[in-house]
Amino acid sequence: MSTEQLIADAMALPLAERVLLAQALWESIDGGLPDTEERAAVKEAIQRDEELSSGKVTGRTHEEVMQAARRALECD
Repeated sequence: MSTEQLIADAMALPLAERVLLAQALWESIDGGLPDTEERAAVKEAIQRDEELSSGKVTGRTHEEVMQAARRALECD
């Protein structure tokens, strides 16, 4: 089976199954990354995503982030 056919078959799956597939693929990629700053960044991104998804923390809107950035850079 070609990569193109595999992608087409995967895209035909229902959303929930595509999400499970994407997670499994990502975990296989993450496990193969060297132990570097990139791996630490991936782990942190996964942790932050889990915190947001669980409701443990709440995110900020784009506007809130931009306002905070302008304040930090003293652009306001």
